[in-house]
Amino acid sequence: MASFVETSPDPVQITETVPLDGLFSSKYLAVTIGIIASVLLTAFEAMAVSTAMPVAVADLHGLPYYSLAFSAYLTLSLLGMVLAGQRADARGPRLPYLGGFGLFGVGLLAAGTATSMAQFVLGRALQGFGGGLMTVSLYILVARAYPERLHSKAFSVIASCWVLPAIIGPFISGVLTEDVSWRWVFLGVAALIAVPLGFLVRPLRNVPDLPAAPESADTASSKDTAARQRTVRICAALTALGAGLFQFGSQQLNWVGAVLVPLALVLLVPSAPKLLPRGIFRAGRGLPTVVAMRGLMAGTYFGIEAFIPLMLVQERGMSVTAAGLSLTGAAISWAAAAWAINRPWLRARLSQAGMVRLGAGITTASLLLAIAAISPHVPQWTAAAAMFFAAAGMGLVWPNVSVLTLELSDPGDQGANAASLQVADGLSSTLSIAVAGAVYHALHTSAAADRPVFALMYGMFIAVGAVAWLIAPRVRVR
Repeated sequence: MASFVETSPDPVQITETVPLDGLFSSKYLAVTIGIIASVLLTAFEAMAVSTAMPVAVADLHGLPYYSLAFSAYLTLSLLGMVLAGQRADARGPRLPYLGGFGLFGVGLLAAGTATSMAQFVLGRALQGFGGGLMTVSLYILVARAYPERLHSKAFSVIASCWVLPAIIGPFISGVLTEDVSWRWVFLGVAALIAVPLGFLVRPLRNVPDLPAAPESADTASSKDTAARQRTVRICAALTALGAGLFQFGSQQLNWVGAVLVPLALVLLVPSAPKLLPRGIFRAGRGLPTVVAMRGLMAGTYFGIEAFIPLMLVQERGMSVTAAGLSLTGAAISWAAAAWAINRPWLRARLSQAGMVRLGAGITTASLLLAIAAISPHVPQWTAAAAMFFAAAGMGLVWPNVSVLTLELSDPGDQGANAASLQVADGLSSTLSIAVAGAVYHALHTSAAADRPVFALMYGMFIAVGAVAWLIAPRVRVR
Protein backbone atom coordinates (compact mmCIF):
# COMPACT_ATOMS: atom_id res chain seq x y z
CA MET A 1 0.00 0.00 0.00
CA ALA A 2 1.33 3.48 -0.80
CA SER A 3 1.58 6.32 1.75
CA PHE A 4 2.08 10.06 1.18
CA VAL A 5 4.24 12.59 3.03
CA GLU A 6 3.37 16.29 2.59
CA THR A 7 6.75 18.01 2.21
CA SER A 8 5.78 20.15 -0.77
CA PRO A 9 2.66 21.16 -2.61
CA ASP A 10 2.99 17.94 -4.60
CA PRO A 11 2.81 14.73 -2.59
CA VAL A 12 5.79 12.35 -2.74
CA GLN A 13 4.76 8.75 -3.28
CA ILE A 14 6.54 6.13 -1.18
CA THR A 15 5.96 2.55 -2.28
CA GLU A 16 6.36 -0.46 -0.09
CA THR A 17 8.13 -3.51 -1.48
CA VAL A 18 5.70 -6.37 -1.89
CA PRO A 19 7.37 -9.70 -1.01
CA LEU A 20 7.42 -12.15 -3.91
CA ASP A 21 5.85 -15.56 -3.54
CA GLY A 22 8.34 -18.35 -2.84
CA LEU A 23 8.24 -22.09 -3.41
CA PHE A 24 6.54 -22.63 -0.04
CA SER A 25 4.10 -19.71 -0.22
CA SER A 26 0.42 -20.59 -0.20
CA LYS A 27 0.25 -20.03 -3.97
CA TYR A 28 2.78 -22.77 -4.76
CA LEU A 29 2.70 -24.90 -1.61
CA ALA A 30 0.62 -27.79 -2.97
CA VAL A 31 2.67 -28.24 -6.13
CA THR A 32 5.95 -27.92 -4.20
CA ILE A 33 4.93 -30.57 -1.65
CA GLY A 34 3.67 -32.81 -4.46
CA ILE A 35 6.95 -32.54 -6.35
CA ILE A 36 8.97 -33.19 -3.18
CA ALA A 37 6.85 -36.24 -2.31
CA SER A 38 7.08 -37.68 -5.83
CA VAL A 39 10.87 -37.22 -6.05
CA LEU A 40 11.37 -38.66 -2.55
CA LEU A 41 9.31 -41.69 -3.57
CA THR A 42 11.13 -42.37 -6.82
CA ALA A 43 14.51 -41.65 -5.22
CA PHE A 44 13.85 -44.13 -2.42
CA GLU A 45 12.80 -46.75 -4.96
CA ALA A 46 16.00 -46.18 -6.95
CA MET A 47 18.21 -46.44 -3.86
CA ALA A 48 16.38 -49.36 -2.28
CA VAL A 49 15.92 -51.64 -5.27
CA SER A 50 19.64 -52.25 -5.77
CA THR A 51 19.84 -53.66 -2.25
CA ALA A 52 16.86 -55.98 -2.69
CA MET A 53 17.55 -57.03 -6.27
CA PRO A 54 20.01 -59.93 -5.64
CA VAL A 55 17.64 -61.58 -3.16
CA ALA A 56 14.58 -61.01 -5.35
CA VAL A 57 16.19 -62.48 -8.45
CA ALA A 58 17.58 -65.48 -6.52
CA ASP A 59 14.15 -66.14 -4.99
CA LEU A 60 12.62 -66.20 -8.47
CA HIS A 61 15.40 -68.50 -9.78
CA GLY A 62 16.43 -65.85 -12.30
CA LEU A 63 20.12 -65.22 -11.62
CA PRO A 64 21.09 -65.83 -15.29
CA TYR A 65 18.75 -62.95 -16.18
CA TYR A 66 19.85 -60.61 -13.40
CA SER A 67 20.93 -57.81 -15.76
CA LEU A 68 17.54 -57.85 -17.50
CA ALA A 69 15.95 -56.44 -14.35
CA PHE A 70 18.06 -53.31 -14.83
CA SER A 71 18.18 -53.11 -18.62
CA ALA A 72 14.38 -53.48 -18.89
CA TYR A 73 13.97 -50.42 -16.67
CA LEU A 74 16.50 -48.41 -18.65
CA THR A 75 15.21 -49.42 -22.08
CA LEU A 76 11.61 -48.46 -21.42
CA SER A 77 12.54 -45.29 -19.52
CA LEU A 78 14.32 -43.88 -22.59
CA LEU A 79 11.19 -44.48 -24.66
CA GLY A 80 8.99 -42.93 -21.97
CA MET A 81 11.15 -39.79 -21.84
CA VAL A 82 10.71 -39.08 -25.55
CA LEU A 83 6.97 -39.75 -25.56
CA ALA A 84 6.49 -37.55 -22.49
CA GLY A 85 8.38 -34.70 -24.16
CA GLN A 86 6.19 -34.80 -27.24
CA ARG A 87 2.96 -35.05 -25.27
CA ALA A 88 3.92 -32.33 -22.79
CA ASP A 89 4.80 -29.91 -25.59
CA ALA A 90 1.48 -30.55 -27.33
CA ARG A 91 -0.95 -30.79 -24.39
CA GLY A 92 0.94 -30.02 -21.18
CA PRO A 93 2.46 -32.30 -18.50
CA ARG A 94 -0.79 -33.47 -16.88
CA LEU A 95 -1.39 -36.74 -18.75
CA PRO A 96 2.21 -38.00 -18.97
CA TYR A 97 2.84 -37.17 -15.31
CA LEU A 98 -0.27 -38.86 -13.96
CA GLY A 99 -0.02 -41.69 -16.49
CA GLY A 100 3.62 -42.18 -15.57
CA PHE A 101 2.73 -42.45 -11.90
CA GLY A 102 0.04 -44.98 -12.72
CA LEU A 103 2.37 -47.16 -14.78
CA PHE A 104 5.11 -46.82 -12.18
CA GLY A 105 2.67 -48.09 -9.53
CA VAL A 106 1.46 -50.98 -11.70
CA GLY A 107 5.09 -51.94 -12.31
CA LEU A 108 5.82 -51.92 -8.58
CA LEU A 109 2.81 -54.15 -7.93
CA ALA A 110 3.81 -56.53 -10.73
CA ALA A 111 7.38 -56.81 -9.42
CA GLY A 112 6.28 -57.11 -5.78
CA THR A 113 3.83 -59.93 -6.52
CA ALA A 114 5.97 -61.69 -9.13
CA THR A 115 5.94 -65.48 -9.14
CA SER A 116 8.32 -65.77 -12.08
CA MET A 117 11.28 -63.87 -13.48
CA ALA A 118 9.27 -62.99 -16.57
CA GLN A 119 6.67 -61.17 -14.46
CA PHE A 120 9.40 -59.45 -12.46
CA VAL A 121 11.16 -58.15 -15.59
CA LEU A 122 7.79 -56.98 -16.97
CA GLY A 123 7.19 -55.08 -13.74
CA ARG A 124 10.60 -53.43 -13.98
CA ALA A 125 9.89 -52.48 -17.61
CA LEU A 126 6.61 -50.81 -16.59
CA GLN A 127 8.42 -48.98 -13.79
CA GLY A 128 10.98 -47.72 -16.28
CA PHE A 129 8.38 -46.54 -18.77
CA GLY A 130 6.41 -44.77 -16.04
CA GLY A 131 9.58 -43.29 -14.58
CA GLY A 132 10.60 -41.91 -17.98
CA LEU A 133 7.20 -40.26 -18.42
CA MET A 134 7.38 -38.72 -14.93
CA THR A 135 10.96 -37.45 -15.20
CA VAL A 136 10.44 -35.32 -18.29
CA SER A 137 6.96 -34.18 -17.22
CA LEU A 138 8.51 -32.92 -13.99
CA TYR A 139 10.64 -30.45 -15.98
CA ILE A 140 7.59 -29.11 -17.80
CA LEU A 141 5.67 -28.90 -14.53
CA VAL A 142 8.45 -26.75 -13.06
CA ALA A 143 8.52 -24.60 -16.21
CA ARG A 144 4.79 -23.91 -16.24
CA ALA A 145 3.78 -24.02 -12.58
CA TYR A 146 6.47 -21.60 -11.32
CA PRO A 147 7.69 -18.25 -12.61
CA GLU A 148 11.17 -18.23 -14.14
CA ARG A 149 12.76 -16.69 -11.04
CA LEU A 150 11.88 -19.85 -9.05
CA HIS A 151 13.15 -22.43 -11.54
CA SER A 152 16.65 -22.62 -10.08
CA LYS A 153 15.32 -22.99 -6.54
CA ALA A 154 12.87 -25.68 -7.68
CA PHE A 155 15.66 -27.75 -9.21
CA SER A 156 17.74 -27.26 -6.06
CA VAL A 157 14.85 -28.67 -4.02
CA ILE A 158 14.63 -31.63 -6.39
CA ALA A 159 18.35 -32.31 -5.93
CA SER A 160 17.99 -32.10 -2.14
CA CYS A 161 15.23 -34.71 -2.20
CA TRP A 162 17.81 -37.39 -2.98
CA VAL A 163 19.73 -36.91 0.26
CA LEU A 164 17.41 -38.71 2.68
CA PRO A 165 16.74 -41.70 0.38
CA ALA A 166 20.49 -42.02 -0.26
CA ILE A 167 21.13 -42.25 3.48
CA ILE A 168 18.25 -44.43 4.68
CA GLY A 169 17.08 -46.15 1.48
CA PRO A 170 19.63 -49.00 1.40
CA PHE A 171 19.28 -49.51 5.18
CA ILE A 172 15.46 -49.76 5.13
CA SER A 173 15.60 -51.96 2.06
CA GLY A 174 18.11 -54.25 3.76
CA VAL A 175 15.96 -54.57 6.89
CA LEU A 176 12.82 -55.32 4.85
CA THR A 177 14.65 -57.82 2.66
CA GLU A 178 16.28 -59.68 5.55
CA ASP A 179 13.54 -59.52 8.21
CA VAL A 180 10.29 -59.35 6.22
CA SER A 181 10.42 -59.92 2.46
CA TRP A 182 12.05 -58.29 -0.56
CA ARG A 183 8.53 -57.91 -1.95
CA TRP A 184 7.75 -55.12 0.49
CA VAL A 185 10.50 -52.96 -0.99
CA PHE A 186 8.28 -52.72 -4.08
CA LEU A 187 4.84 -52.99 -2.49
CA GLY A 188 5.67 -50.44 0.21
CA VAL A 189 6.58 -47.80 -2.37
CA ALA A 190 3.43 -48.63 -4.37
CA ALA A 191 1.29 -48.06 -1.27
CA LEU A 192 2.69 -44.52 -0.90
CA ILE A 193 1.97 -43.34 -4.44
CA ALA A 194 -1.32 -41.78 -3.32
CA VAL A 195 0.59 -39.18 -1.25
CA PRO A 196 2.15 -37.15 -4.10
CA LEU A 197 -0.89 -37.68 -6.30
CA GLY A 198 -3.11 -36.18 -3.62
CA PHE A 199 -1.10 -32.95 -3.71
CA LEU A 200 -0.56 -32.75 -7.46
CA VAL A 201 -3.94 -33.57 -9.01
CA ARG A 202 -5.35 -30.06 -8.51
CA PRO A 203 -2.16 -28.12 -9.42
CA LEU A 204 -1.78 -30.21 -12.58
CA ARG A 205 -5.34 -29.32 -13.54
CA ASN A 206 -4.45 -25.63 -13.22
CA VAL A 207 -1.13 -25.74 -15.12
CA PRO A 208 -1.63 -23.52 -18.18
CA ASP A 209 -1.42 -25.17 -21.57
CA LEU A 210 0.25 -23.56 -24.54
CA PRO A 211 -2.05 -21.64 -26.88
CA ALA A 212 -3.54 -23.91 -29.51
CA ALA A 213 -2.31 -23.49 -33.06
CA PRO A 214 -4.66 -21.39 -35.22
CA GLU A 215 -7.05 -23.32 -37.42
CA SER A 216 -5.54 -21.63 -40.45
CA ALA A 217 -2.12 -23.17 -39.71
CA ASP A 218 -0.39 -24.58 -42.75
CA THR A 219 -1.59 -28.16 -43.27
CA ALA A 220 1.66 -29.16 -44.93
CA SER A 221 3.61 -27.84 -41.94
CA SER A 222 1.41 -29.81 -39.56
CA LYS A 223 1.98 -32.96 -41.56
CA ASP A 224 5.73 -32.37 -41.52
CA THR A 225 5.65 -31.94 -37.74
CA ALA A 226 3.65 -35.15 -37.31
CA ALA A 227 6.09 -37.01 -39.56
CA ARG A 228 9.08 -35.73 -37.56
CA GLN A 229 7.44 -36.82 -34.32
CA ARG A 230 6.82 -40.30 -35.71
CA THR A 231 10.46 -40.50 -36.75
CA VAL A 232 11.57 -39.44 -33.28
CA ARG A 233 9.36 -42.09 -31.66
CA ILE A 234 10.80 -44.78 -33.91
CA CYS A 235 14.34 -43.60 -33.15
CA ALA A 236 13.53 -43.62 -29.43
CA ALA A 237 12.43 -47.25 -29.63
CA LEU A 238 15.56 -48.22 -31.61
CA THR A 239 17.82 -46.31 -29.22
CA ALA A 240 16.23 -47.96 -26.19
CA LEU A 241 16.62 -51.40 -27.75
CA GLY A 242 20.19 -50.65 -28.79
CA ALA A 243 21.12 -49.43 -25.31
CA GLY A 244 19.69 -52.55 -23.72
CA LEU A 245 21.52 -54.84 -26.16
CA PHE A 246 24.78 -52.95 -25.65
CA GLN A 247 24.47 -53.15 -21.87
CA PHE A 248 23.83 -56.88 -21.95
CA GLY A 249 26.20 -57.76 -24.77
CA SER A 250 29.16 -55.82 -23.43
CA GLN A 251 29.23 -58.08 -20.37
CA GLN A 252 29.37 -61.27 -22.46
CA LEU A 253 32.94 -62.10 -23.44
CA ASN A 254 31.84 -64.76 -25.91
CA TRP A 255 30.02 -65.11 -29.22
CA VAL A 256 26.86 -63.61 -27.69
CA GLY A 257 28.66 -60.34 -26.99
CA ALA A 258 30.35 -60.46 -30.39
CA VAL A 259 26.90 -60.50 -31.99
CA LEU A 260 24.96 -58.18 -29.69
CA VAL A 261 27.43 -55.29 -29.39
CA PRO A 262 27.75 -54.66 -33.16
CA LEU A 263 23.98 -55.05 -33.49
CA ALA A 264 23.49 -52.52 -30.72
CA LEU A 265 25.79 -50.04 -32.46
CA VAL A 266 23.92 -50.52 -35.74
CA LEU A 267 20.76 -49.46 -33.89
CA LEU A 268 22.32 -46.67 -31.82
CA VAL A 269 24.51 -44.83 -34.33
CA PRO A 270 21.73 -43.70 -36.70
CA SER A 271 18.92 -43.36 -34.14
CA ALA A 272 20.38 -41.75 -31.00
CA PRO A 273 21.47 -38.47 -32.69
CA LYS A 274 17.85 -37.90 -33.77
CA LEU A 275 16.90 -37.61 -30.07
CA LEU A 276 19.55 -34.98 -29.31
CA PRO A 277 19.94 -31.34 -30.38
CA ARG A 278 21.59 -30.74 -33.72
CA GLY A 279 25.22 -29.73 -33.23
CA ILE A 280 25.73 -31.67 -29.99
CA PHE A 281 28.70 -33.65 -31.32
CA ARG A 282 30.59 -30.48 -32.27
CA ALA A 283 29.61 -28.72 -29.03
CA GLY A 284 27.53 -26.07 -30.73
CA ARG A 285 26.93 -23.02 -28.56
CA GLY A 286 23.88 -22.92 -26.35
CA LEU A 287 21.50 -25.85 -26.06
CA PRO A 288 23.68 -28.47 -27.84
CA THR A 289 26.50 -27.94 -25.33
CA VAL A 290 24.07 -27.76 -22.39
CA VAL A 291 22.72 -31.21 -23.27
CA ALA A 292 26.24 -32.49 -23.99
CA MET A 293 27.36 -31.30 -20.55
CA ARG A 294 24.57 -33.27 -18.91
CA GLY A 295 25.57 -36.43 -20.75
CA LEU A 296 29.32 -36.08 -20.20
CA MET A 297 28.99 -35.26 -16.50
CA ALA A 298 26.53 -38.12 -15.97
CA GLY A 299 28.91 -40.54 -17.66
CA THR A 300 31.79 -39.27 -15.53
CA TYR A 301 30.20 -39.21 -12.09
CA PHE A 302 27.71 -42.08 -12.21
CA GLY A 303 30.23 -44.25 -14.03
CA ILE A 304 32.89 -43.94 -11.36
CA GLU A 305 30.27 -44.08 -8.58
CA ALA A 306 29.19 -47.53 -9.80
CA PHE A 307 32.70 -48.94 -9.33
CA ILE A 308 33.85 -47.22 -6.12
CA PRO A 309 32.23 -49.80 -3.76
CA LEU A 310 33.60 -52.68 -5.84
CA MET A 311 37.12 -51.26 -5.62
CA LEU A 312 36.88 -50.66 -1.87
CA VAL A 313 35.68 -54.21 -1.23
CA GLN A 314 38.12 -56.00 -3.53
CA GLU A 315 41.25 -53.87 -3.31
CA ARG A 316 41.00 -52.23 0.13
CA GLY A 317 39.27 -55.05 2.05
CA MET A 318 36.31 -52.99 3.27
CA SER A 319 32.96 -54.57 4.11
CA VAL A 320 30.06 -54.11 1.71
CA THR A 321 28.26 -51.91 4.25
CA ALA A 322 31.28 -49.67 4.84
CA ALA A 323 31.92 -49.37 1.11
CA GLY A 324 28.33 -48.33 0.52
CA LEU A 325 28.48 -45.77 3.31
CA SER A 326 31.45 -44.13 1.58
CA LEU A 327 28.96 -42.64 -0.88
CA THR A 328 26.61 -41.21 1.77
CA GLY A 329 28.48 -37.93 2.19
CA ALA A 330 28.29 -37.36 -1.56
CA ALA A 331 24.50 -36.99 -1.43
CA ILE A 332 24.84 -34.33 1.26
CA SER A 333 27.51 -32.30 -0.57
CA TRP A 334 25.53 -32.49 -3.83
CA ALA A 335 22.44 -31.04 -2.13
CA ALA A 336 24.47 -28.37 -0.31
CA ALA A 337 26.06 -27.18 -3.55
CA ALA A 338 22.69 -27.22 -5.32
CA TRP A 339 21.36 -24.86 -2.64
CA ALA A 340 24.47 -22.68 -2.77
CA ILE A 341 23.90 -21.71 -6.40
CA ASN A 342 20.89 -19.63 -5.29
CA ARG A 343 22.88 -17.60 -2.76
CA PRO A 344 23.37 -13.94 -3.77
CA TRP A 345 27.09 -13.98 -2.89
CA LEU A 346 27.71 -16.74 -5.44
CA ARG A 347 25.41 -15.38 -8.12
CA ALA A 348 27.13 -12.00 -7.84
CA ARG A 349 30.49 -13.60 -8.67
CA LEU A 350 29.65 -16.32 -11.16
CA SER A 351 27.31 -16.61 -14.12
CA GLN A 352 25.42 -19.83 -14.79
CA ALA A 353 28.06 -20.77 -17.35
CA GLY A 354 30.78 -20.01 -14.82
CA MET A 355 29.17 -22.24 -12.20
CA VAL A 356 28.79 -25.05 -14.74
CA ARG A 357 32.49 -24.90 -15.64
CA LEU A 358 33.56 -24.58 -12.01
CA GLY A 359 31.45 -27.62 -11.10
CA ALA A 360 32.87 -29.67 -13.98
CA GLY A 361 36.39 -28.75 -12.90
CA ILE A 362 35.79 -29.60 -9.25
CA THR A 363 34.26 -32.97 -10.14
CA THR A 364 37.00 -33.95 -12.56
CA ALA A 365 39.86 -32.85 -10.30
CA SER A 366 38.32 -34.48 -7.23
CA LEU A 367 38.05 -37.84 -8.96
CA LEU A 368 41.83 -37.94 -9.25
CA LEU A 369 41.66 -38.74 -5.53
CA ALA A 370 39.67 -41.85 -6.43
CA ILE A 371 42.66 -43.13 -8.39
CA ALA A 372 44.90 -42.41 -5.41
CA ALA A 373 42.47 -44.30 -3.14
CA ILE A 374 43.22 -47.52 -5.04
CA SER A 375 46.70 -47.62 -3.49
CA PRO A 376 47.01 -49.50 -0.16
CA HIS A 377 49.35 -46.72 1.02
CA VAL A 378 46.56 -44.12 0.95
CA PRO A 379 43.89 -43.90 3.71
CA GLN A 380 40.62 -45.65 2.84
CA TRP A 381 38.63 -42.50 3.51
CA THR A 382 40.28 -40.88 0.49
CA ALA A 383 37.65 -42.50 -1.75
CA ALA A 384 34.83 -41.01 0.35
CA ALA A 385 36.55 -37.60 0.18
CA ALA A 386 36.86 -37.89 -3.60
CA MET A 387 33.15 -38.60 -4.02
CA PHE A 388 32.21 -35.88 -1.50
CA PHE A 389 33.96 -33.13 -3.47
CA ALA A 390 33.03 -34.61 -6.85
CA ALA A 391 29.36 -34.57 -5.84
CA ALA A 392 29.68 -30.93 -4.78
CA GLY A 393 30.81 -30.15 -8.30
CA MET A 394 27.81 -32.03 -9.67
CA GLY A 395 25.56 -29.95 -7.41
CA LEU A 396 26.84 -26.83 -9.18
CA VAL A 397 26.34 -28.33 -12.64
CA TRP A 398 23.02 -30.16 -12.40
CA PRO A 399 20.46 -27.45 -11.49
CA ASN A 400 22.14 -24.86 -13.73
CA VAL A 401 22.05 -27.20 -16.72
CA SER A 402 18.36 -27.89 -16.05
CA VAL A 403 17.54 -24.18 -15.83
CA LEU A 404 19.56 -23.38 -18.96
CA THR A 405 17.65 -26.06 -20.87
CA LEU A 406 14.33 -24.33 -20.09
CA GLU A 407 15.74 -20.84 -20.73
CA LEU A 408 17.15 -21.80 -24.14
CA SER A 409 13.93 -23.55 -25.23
CA ASP A 410 10.86 -22.05 -26.82
CA PRO A 411 7.76 -22.91 -24.75
CA GLY A 412 6.62 -25.40 -27.37
CA ASP A 413 9.99 -27.19 -27.36
CA GLN A 414 10.58 -27.48 -23.61
CA GLY A 415 9.29 -31.05 -23.47
CA ALA A 416 11.39 -32.25 -26.39
CA ASN A 417 14.52 -30.56 -25.06
CA ALA A 418 13.94 -31.84 -21.52
CA ALA A 419 13.62 -35.31 -23.05
CA SER A 420 16.93 -34.79 -24.90
CA LEU A 421 18.55 -33.82 -21.60
CA GLN A 422 17.32 -36.99 -19.91
CA VAL A 423 18.21 -39.20 -22.88
CA ALA A 424 21.76 -37.81 -22.86
CA ASP A 425 21.95 -38.48 -19.12
CA GLY A 426 20.63 -42.04 -19.25
CA LEU A 427 22.39 -43.07 -22.45
CA SER A 428 25.78 -41.69 -21.40
CA SER A 429 25.59 -43.29 -17.94
CA THR A 430 24.58 -46.64 -19.38
CA LEU A 431 27.20 -46.73 -22.10
CA SER A 432 30.03 -45.55 -19.85
CA ILE A 433 29.22 -48.12 -17.17
CA ALA A 434 28.84 -50.84 -19.81
CA VAL A 435 32.21 -50.03 -21.41
CA ALA A 436 33.94 -49.90 -18.02
CA GLY A 437 32.26 -53.17 -17.06
CA ALA A 438 33.55 -54.79 -20.25
CA VAL A 439 37.07 -53.55 -19.45
CA TYR A 440 36.80 -54.98 -15.94
CA HIS A 441 35.53 -58.36 -17.13
CA ALA A 442 38.25 -58.57 -19.78
CA LEU A 443 41.18 -57.61 -17.53
CA HIS A 444 40.03 -58.84 -14.12
CA THR A 445 42.41 -61.32 -12.51
CA SER A 446 41.60 -61.72 -8.82
CA ALA A 447 40.63 -59.66 -5.79
CA ALA A 448 43.41 -57.42 -4.43
CA ALA A 449 45.26 -57.68 -7.76
CA ASP A 450 43.16 -55.41 -9.99
CA ARG A 451 44.59 -52.02 -9.04
CA PRO A 452 45.79 -51.27 -12.61
CA VAL A 453 42.37 -52.25 -13.96
CA PHE A 454 40.55 -49.84 -11.65
CA ALA A 455 43.07 -47.10 -12.42
CA LEU A 456 42.40 -47.56 -16.15
CA MET A 457 38.62 -47.48 -15.65
CA TYR A 458 38.73 -44.41 -13.44
CA GLY A 459 41.06 -42.69 -15.89
CA MET A 460 38.49 -43.26 -18.66
CA PHE A 461 35.77 -41.57 -16.60
CA ILE A 462 38.04 -38.65 -15.68
CA ALA A 463 38.93 -38.12 -19.35
CA VAL A 464 35.22 -37.73 -20.12
CA GLY A 465 34.95 -35.16 -17.31
CA ALA A 466 37.91 -33.25 -18.74
CA VAL A 467 36.12 -32.95 -22.09
CA ALA A 468 33.09 -31.55 -20.25
CA TRP A 469 35.28 -28.95 -18.53
CA LEU A 470 36.78 -27.89 -21.85
CA ILE A 471 33.45 -27.31 -23.62
CA ALA A 472 31.60 -25.85 -20.60
CA PRO A 473 32.05 -22.17 -21.66
CA ARG A 474 30.03 -22.94 -24.79
CA VAL A 475 26.81 -23.26 -22.80
CA ARG A 476 26.62 -19.50 -23.36
CA VAL A 477 24.89 -18.53 -26.59
CA ARG A 478 27.42 -15.72 -27.02
